[in-house]
Amino acid sequence: MTRAAVAQLLRTSTSIRLVVLILLGLSLIGWIFIEAGAVTTREHLRYARDLREIRQIDAELNTATIARRLDPDADAGWQEVDSRVERIQTLIRELRHTPTFLTGAETMQVLTQIERYAELHDRKRTLIDTLRHALEAGANQDARLADTRAGNGKAAALEHRQRLDATARELLGLFTARQGELVVETYTVGYEAATARMQTHRVLLLLVALSLGMYLLLTAFRLRKATLAVTQANADLGDKVAALRHAEGELRRYATVFTNSSEGMLITDAQARIIAINPAFSRITGYGVDDVIGRSPSILNSGRQDAGFYRRMWTTINSRGQWQGEIWNRRRNGSIYPEWLSITAVRGEDGELANYIGIFSDITERKEAEARILHLAHHDPLTNLPNRALLHDRLQQVLLQARRNKRGVAVLLLDLDRFKTINDTLGHESGDGLLLQITERCRSAIRDTDTLARLSGDEFVAVLPEAGNPQDAAAAARKILDAVALPCQLGEHRITVTASIGIALYDQDGGNVSMLLRNADAAMHRAKEAGRNGFEFYSAEMNTSSLGQLLLENQLRGATDRGELLLHYQPKACARTGRLLGLEALLRWQHPELGMVAPGRFIPLAEETGLINTIGDWVLAEACRQQRAWLDAGLEVVPIAVNLSAQQLAQQHFVSHVAHAIDAAALAPSLIELELTETMLMRDIDRTIHTLIRLREMGVRLSIDDFGTGYSSLNYLRQFPVNALKIDRSFVSDISAEGTEGKIAAAIIGMAHSLELEAIAEGVETEAQRSFLTAQGCHQLQGYLIGRPVPAAEIETRLSIARPASGEPR
Repeated sequence: MTRAAVAQLLRTSTSIRLVVLILLGLSLIGWIFIEAGAVTTREHLRYARDLREIRQIDAELNTATIARRLDPDADAGWQEVDSRVERIQTLIRELRHTPTFLTGAETMQVLTQIERYAELHDRKRTLIDTLRHALEAGANQDARLADTRAGNGKAAALEHRQRLDATARELLGLFTARQGELVVETYTVGYEAATARMQTHRVLLLLVALSLGMYLLLTAFRLRKATLAVTQANADLGDKVAALRHAEGELRRYATVFTNSSEGMLITDAQARIIAINPAFSRITGYGVDDVIGRSPSILNSGRQDAGFYRRMWTTINSRGQWQGEIWNRRRNGSIYPEWLSITAVRGEDGELANYIGIFSDITERKEAEARILHLAHHDPLTNLPNRALLHDRLQQVLLQARRNKRGVAVLLLDLDRFKTINDTLGHESGDGLLLQITERCRSAIRDTDTLARLSGDEFVAVLPEAGNPQDAAAAARKILDAVALPCQLGEHRITVTASIGIALYDQDGGNVSMLLRNADAAMHRAKEAGRNGFEFYSAEMNTSSLGQLLLENQLRGATDRGELLLHYQPKACARTGRLLGLEALLRWQHPELGMVAPGRFIPLAEETGLINTIGDWVLAEACRQQRAWLDAGLEVVPIAVNLSAQQLAQQHFVSHVAHAIDAAALAPSLIELELTETMLMRDIDRTIHTLIRLREMGVRLSIDDFGTGYSSLNYLRQFPVNALKIDRSFVSDISAEGTEGKIAAAIIGMAHSLELEAIAEGVETEAQRSFLTAQGCHQLQGYLIGRPVPAAEIETRLSIARPASGEPR
C-alpha cells in the first residue's frame, strides 16, 4: 500500500470517528434535553388535584353518612352518599395511572399506598351498606313494634341503636384520611425526586451549552484573526499600487489652473480614491491634504441623498463621461452645506479609465436667500406660523393620510374676542405683542404633531390629526381657551382676552380643505353669538354629544341645590314569606333638558371630579329624612340601604357624618343600612375594620354589596363586622329553570350561613331563581320580580300593609 493510500485511509478513519463523536454528542444532548423537561406541570397538577379531591370527598362521605345516621328519613341523602362513593372509586382508578415522570420504584410505592387506600375504602363501603340496611331494617322494625307492648319495643329499639352506633364508630374509625395523607406523602417524595432529577439534567444541559458556546467563540476568534491578516495584506498591496500611479500622474496633477482656482477641485483614481486636492477644496470643506489623500469622496457625504441618487449619478458618469448637479455635503466641522458639483471621467490613451475630476462651488448664500424667500411666502412674518398657503398644503396632506388610515381629523378655528378694541386703545404694537403671547400659549396647548397657523389678523387655525372624535376635539378646545384666558402683560397693562373656537371634523363636516375651514368658521361665529369664550361644533348633533361630558360636570355641581337629584327605592323581601324587609335607596338625576340621566353616566363623573362626597352626604341625609317622614306618617318602616363610595369611606370624619345624618332625623341607627363593595373594604384593611366597628357600635347595619365579584380575603371577611352578604346579580342570572346552575350563589349562601350572616340575592327576575334561592336558604330577595325601583310615594302603599301576620317573625 502506497503512502498516499495510507494517508487517505487515515483521513477517512478520522472523519468517521469525528462523525461518530458528533452523533454521540448530539444523542447525549438530546437525551439530556428530554430528561430536563420530563416533569410536566399538567400531569403533576392533574394528579395533585385528584389527591386533594379524593381526600375532600372522603371527608364529605363521612359527614354525609353520619347525617344519614342522624336523619334516616331523608331519602335523598343516600343518593349523596352513593355519588361520593362512586366518585371515590373513579378517583382511585384515575390515581392508579401515575405520572410518567416517576421511576418504577416510585410508581410501585405510590400504587402500594393507593391499593391500601382502596382496601380501606372497600371496607368503608361495606360498613355504609351495613348502616343503610340497618337503618332501613330499623324503620320496618319500628313499624312492627308499634303493635307490641311498649316495654319490648323500647328494648328492641335500644338494641337497634346500639348496633347502629357500633357500625358508625367502626366506619369513623377507619383510617382512610390518614391513608390518603400517606398517598400524598408518597407521591410528594416521588415528585420531589423527579424534580431534582430534572434540575440535574438542566444543569448538565446548561454546561453542554456553555461548552458549545466557548467552542464557537474560539472558532470565531481564529476566523477573525485570519480575516485581519488577509485585510492587512490587501491594504499593503493597495499602497504599492497607489504609489506607482501617483508617480505616473504627478505632472498632470499640478497644473496652474488646478492650484489657483476659486472653486474646489479634487482628483481621484479610477477607484474613486482621492489623489489630489486644491487649496479651494480645503477652504470650502476644511479638510487638508493629509486628511483626504487616499480616501473616498464619500467622507463628504451628508446623508441627505440616498443610495439611489449616487447610483444614478455614477451611471451617468460611466455612460456619458460627465455629471453635474446640486448636492449636499458635509464639512470637517460637521456642518452641512449645498454645492454645485461637476464630475468628469478622464481616460488614458488606451481608453482605460484613469481618473475622476470633481469641481464644485459653495452655494450656501444662494440657498439661504432662496429659503428666506420661500419661508416668507409660506409663513406669517409676525408669529412665524404657517400662513394660509402652507396651512392648505399641510391640511391637504393630513386629510390624505387620514383617508388612507381611516382616521378622523379636527380643525379648530380660533378668533380672539374684541381684539380690535385692544388695537384701537393700546396701539398696533401692543396688539402684535398680544398676538405673540397668544401664539406661544396655543403652541403649548397642542401637541408637537399638530399644526398651528395664522390666517389673518387675530384668526388662528389648529389642525389636530389625532383628535378625530368630538371628545378629543372638545378637550383640546377647552385647553386652548383656558390658556388664552390667562392674563397677558402688555407693557404696563395687564390684559385678559378670551377667544371663540369653531370646530369641524373630518369627514363628518367636510371632506376637503375648503369645506372644513368654511364650516369651522361658521361654527366659530355661532360660538361668538352664544356669548363668546367658548367653542361650538359645526354639527349640532355632535355639539350636543361632546358637551354632554364636558358640561355635565358643571351642571352636576348645582344639581343638588336645584333639587334635581332624587331617590328611588327598590324593595327587599323575605325569601320564604315575601314580606317586605328592607329598601335600597338608588340615586337618580332628573335633568331639566336631558330627562332622567342614568346613574352609570354621572356617578363615575362625580367620583372623578370629587363631587361624590357631597352627593353621597345628600343621599344619606335624604334617606334619613324620608325615613323620618314615613315614621311621622305612622307607616311601618323597614331599614333603608344606602350605597357608599370608596371616597366617602376614606373620609376622616365619615363616622361622624353618618351619626349627624341619623341624629338630625331622630332615627334609630338600625333603620339605616350601609352597603360597601369588596374592593372598597380591601383598600386599607386596618382602617376599614376600625371604621366598620365604630359604625356597628352605633347600631348601623352593614352589608357587602356585589359579593363574589371583588377580591376579598376570606380570612379578612371573618374580621369585617358586617350583617349581610349581597350576592351579585351575575351569579343569580346563572340560575336556570331546571336549577342546574347557580353553584356560586349556593356557595355564597352556605358561606353566609357558616359566618352567621344574612344572604341577600339581588337581580332576581324569574320564579325559577326565587325557588332555587329559597331552597338554598337565602334570607332576602331583591330584583324586578320582587319590585322595581320607584319613587317614595309609590313605596308608601307597601309600607302601610307591611305589618307582620299573626305569629310571623319580625
